[in-house]
Amino acid sequence: MLPRHFHKSAVRCNKHIFVGGKIDPDSASPTTPGGTLIARAKGAMSSVANALAAASADAADLVKLTVFYVIDEQSDEQDLLNEIALHIGGAHRPGPAISLVPLPVLRQPNARVEIEAWAMRGLNGERLPRQQAWHPDGPKLPPEFSQAIRCGEMIFTSAVTSIDASDTIRGLGSLAEQSRVVLPKLDGLLKQLGASLADCVKTNVWNVEPGTKENWREPAFIRASHYPEPGPTATGISLPRLAREGLMLANDVIAMRNTDGSAMQRTAVWPDNHWDWTIHLPYRHGLRCGDLVFLGGQVSLDGSAAVLDKGDMAAQTRTAMTYIERILGELGMGFGHVVKLNAFSVGGENGSRLMANAETIASHFSVNGPVSTIAPAPWLAYEDMLTEIDIVAMV
Repeated sequence: MLPRHFHKSAVRCNKHIFVGGKIDPDSASPTTPGGTLIARAKGAMSSVANALAAASADAADLVKLTVFYVIDEQSDEQDLLNEIALHIGGAHRPGPAISLVPLPVLRQPNARVEIEAWAMRGLNGERLPRQQAWHPDGPKLPPEFSQAIRCGEMIFTSAVTSIDASDTIRGLGSLAEQSRVVLPKLDGLLKQLGASLADCVKTNVWNVEPGTKENWREPAFIRASHYPEPGPTATGISLPRLAREGLMLANDVIAMRNTDGSAMQRTAVWPDNHWDWTIHLPYRHGLRCGDLVFLGGQVSLDGSAAVLDKGDMAAQTRTAMTYIERILGELGMGFGHVVKLNAFSVGGENGSRLMANAETIASHFSVNGPVSTIAPAPWLAYEDMLTEIDIVAMV
């Protein structure tokens, strides 16, 4: 079980409702074995619905779902999408953007699916208008979902890959080539909604690579070249595989632009003596836009991208949390402003190790802390890196 600081149904702040990673309740019991991917998805979506209800919202208010799942040879991603779509319903379209992320294991031994959610509802309980975008080479989704959706100043995309309209993977097996294909697709979706990559506040990269600086460098530079300075915040997670053989990259973004079409004011943060990458990238460690603050994944590196505290996950976690506190401080904020936290930690096959790391994170928050998703990663972008933590905060 997650620490009490994170054991929340949802956090609501203004018109935003955040739901941390939800699993099928039966997954939490070591005495309840098995369970198909589809059955576990049904239970996880029921947990999401309960969390939304606790915040006076429902599935019609969803704007983004991120689904972490363990690949089941008896069910594919389309089966999983179809099951989740049943819980969204079609009465209030356009529906949310969605990203599916396969992991070798999840935080509970019997868990097969973990779903986090972002919803939006008016301060007086009213439904908020929304519009969607569609790209012919975009993700093939049931009609209950959107490739990209705009609600007010917020724009969310589903995970975009290099699969084209003919179901062919462009740049087969090449992370670099697929990076060249995916970023223009994302930009095209945003432009349909009155924005562009210049308006991005957060990019989430799910890529197949072995966790070495050498493999990470070229594709990271290709993706970064599409963003002007100062760019968005960024989290990149390495995976052993995606849903199809030869598919190397899935990328989703969040963008923000005023409803009158003008660019929103942004405050970018890069504290002194903070960690850095081995190459120059346009991303920022922290970014405030409107009443939202986004932090890119914080890790235990120094200014020359050397890993600190090798082999010690607790120490790496404390370093990452110190970096988070420093970024928030430069924006006049603290841990009490955090509404959502994601932590990816290596060694998820050891559930007690993962929960111990969650306790280290939770110690930085009061009982009014954020919702969270604690997910195991097989490895991270650099050798010896053991944890990566990102947050969303609100003023």
